[in-house]
Amino acid sequence: MSKRFIPAITYMRGLCMLGVIAIHVGSAALTNPTPNLALIGILEILSRFSVPAFFFLSAFGMFYSQPLSAPFIYKDYLKRRLRTVLLPYLTWSLFYLLYSALLGHTWTGFQPANLVKTLWYGLAMYHIYFLVILLWFYLLMPLWRRLLRLMMKCPVHSFAILFTGNLIFNFYSSYIWTFTGTSQVLQDAFNYRLNWVVFHYLFIFMFGAFAAEKFTPFMERIKRLGTLVNVLQILSAAGMLFAYWGVMHYLHYDALSAVYTVHQLSPVGMIYTATTMIFLLYHWQCRPVGTLTDKIFSHLGNFSYPIYLVHPVFLSICTGTAARFGIPLRASLIIVIYIFVTLSSFCFAALLQKLHLPKSLSCCLRGK
Repeated sequence: MSKRFIPAITYMRGLCMLGVIAIHVGSAALTNPTPNLALIGILEILSRFSVPAFFFLSAFGMFYSQPLSAPFIYKDYLKRRLRTVLLPYLTWSLFYLLYSALLGHTWTGFQPANLVKTLWYGLAMYHIYFLVILLWFYLLMPLWRRLLRLMMKCPVHSFAILFTGNLIFNFYSSYIWTFTGTSQVLQDAFNYRLNWVVFHYLFIFMFGAFAAEKFTPFMERIKRLGTLVNVLQILSAAGMLFAYWGVMHYLHYDALSAVYTVHQLSPVGMIYTATTMIFLLYHWQCRPVGTLTDKIFSHLGNFSYPIYLVHPVFLSICTGTAARFGIPLRASLIIVIYIFVTLSSFCFAALLQKLHLPKSLSCCLRGK
């Protein structure tokens, strides 16, 4: 018997997709010598939960559909997941390589060594590395199932230990570790560690798995603690903004350096991501949801995957046009670009669904 549909998870996918677009549009805004710092705070700081949130949602979906109590056939599971992720990853990576080659008038990206490196680390476009990490999570699924069984024996202590360990690891990875060797292979592995080392996102992934495995009691506990959930979310969001302001005010960082410092893997960023997941579950699962909210975020959530895959195309059209005509990326234009990229990507995703493509082509373009 299949489990009931959870609208909140679909809504969260939609919101997180909006956050991912915000981060990438924010990167364009940062090219302005005098960016609007308040807008950057929204696009690049408050949206930072979006990337790790997708690992939470991915783990939730996997463990909700295949809980620990259900039979698990690794071969069948892997076949389904590779079709969902690997085929679109290869298709869109090759598309972006071709897209970049045509725009840059160079085909060096297709040289065998460069092609292998690009596909191994997810370098075809700035957003697609996410699928590489996701593939590693899928490949190691038997390990995560064993780990979750172990952690559920004492979940409070287990997740506290995992969070602390993950926080320390991410802190060192983000701010301290350097590579001094001479091997180019090892240098690449170190430089692109965020593209493949799953431990960067292990806590939020396992948190999503736990939320799925214990969904009913988990939501009952959250519902009873609504006020605390709201307070923690306010405090964590304020912490993100204060850290963003603090590194610029006290350490005299520019906006770009501040964004590179106050990110999703920073200590406050990890706390902010976890509280945001709980906050969204509380408000979209435990409280009434308006009809308009349901309609908007249901559509965004259902189309989130193809929107994610295609949105850099529309963003590059906007930034390329602005650069060609010397148009400065002021705050008002950045907002227009954000709306255009979101709506254009949504229309593309809707068109893919309406075309009724052959199954093989549909799998390559949107994973199903």
